[in-house]
Amino acid sequence: MDTAPFPFRGRVVWLTPEQGGRTSGPPRADGRYAANTFVPPETADTGLASFVVRGVPAGELTWAAEGRWLIVENTGPQRIQAGTVVVITEGPKPVGYFHVEEAG
Repeated sequence: MDTAPFPFRGRVVWLTPEQGGRTSGPPRADGRYAANTFVPPETADTGLASFVVRGVPAGELTWAAEGRWLIVENTGPQRIQAGTVVVITEGPKPVGYFHVEEAG
């Protein structure tokens, strides 16, 4: 069982297909969603790392969530603090954003 803490709290906002988001819309899985992400000013080419959010309601465009890095530490190009916006990607394409309100 995964007992790693989820130190980041905030809101996930998915882009609609018309905005350039996922063609199938937001994820349909309940619970957790793992994705590639980056923290600006990094890009998908320079700062991509795996991130997971929990609290995922199936098919919703916006929701409160908790998040954490899967492998990397919260330092350097992957540094997250309150006010950070984490870009969620599919490949290099941004499909959503995790707006961090609290970082523990």
